[in-house]
Amino acid sequence: MLHGGDTRLVTLSTVKARSLAMGGAFVSVEDGLAALDFNPATFTLAPATARVHCAAFLNPTGLLAVRENRGENAGVDVMLGWLFHGIGVAAGRWTFGILWGEESLADKDRLKRNGLFDGRGYHGQRNASMGISLRLAPRVALGLAGEAFIREEDQSSTCTFGYRYGIMLKPKKTLTVGLCFYDFPNAYKNDRMNMERLADETLNIGVCYSPWEFLSLAMDVRNVSDEGKGAVREPHLGFELKPSRRFYFRGGYFRERGGRAHTYSVGVGFKAYRWDNSVERFFLNPAFGIHMTFLWEKLQTGVDHWLLISCLLKI
Repeated sequence: MLHGGDTRLVTLSTVKARSLAMGGAFVSVEDGLAALDFNPATFTLAPATARVHCAAFLNPTGLLAVRENRGENAGVDVMLGWLFHGIGVAAGRWTFGILWGEESLADKDRLKRNGLFDGRGYHGQRNASMGISLRLAPRVALGLAGEAFIREEDQSSTCTFGYRYGIMLKPKKTLTVGLCFYDFPNAYKNDRMNMERLADETLNIGVCYSPWEFLSLAMDVRNVSDEGKGAVREPHLGFELKPSRRFYFRGGYFRERGGRAHTYSVGVGFKAYRWDNSVERFFLNPAFGIHMTFLWEKLQTGVDHWLLISCLLKI
């Protein structure tokens, strides 16, 4: 019989809502900043007619975070993490992006907040990524990203770096295969094991199949390279259903190696945009997207609930 359980809120600064709604099966899914966080080879910007185009990503809910935490004396870098999410630049076959102030999921106790936009603890645990993808051919891409782990302990701040190396292949228009190798700094080698199940120095493989335009089925296998690490050959399953041009429904499941925990996820998404391909623009046309995800982590001692909110305004 299960008892207890906690609720954890990841709502200040994150792009993980879509990926975790799909059970973490995201190594082969093409996306914007969320792909940069998982596999830089699948990082892309919306198509535009301009040969060189740029996009800035803002977090509208960051204004609520600044307002709610105005008495905490948060630094400028912390407030920027709430308000500014990243940038992207595409030029020919190259796409470059920066993901700023991504909230870490490593400290479960810190995420047991009293309010949706409670900023306590965010000051000391956040990540930033810089990555680039190169399209070698219409159906082949390579990616590289560096990730900064910003931590504050004992009134001092540290910054260490990890790396991701990715490949994306599209043998068919409806089929995408992704591979990504993760190399975390030794001090934070378990930083992304919680919920994402990404172990240090491991190769992860994903497949995304879209039999119809409105449906995508995804599967990842964690750690296919090293039996001495965590999450050995652990499958993650997810789907995304698009009943209209603007609305999305998602679901996912994975079971930790050894059966210690089962995690179920559901999510919804909404996108609003105005697109005019007849006008050549240096900046992409504006778009707004919000994604919400609920997760149930079924443990031997109880059931933990997670709420994630990703909100991006692209200009």
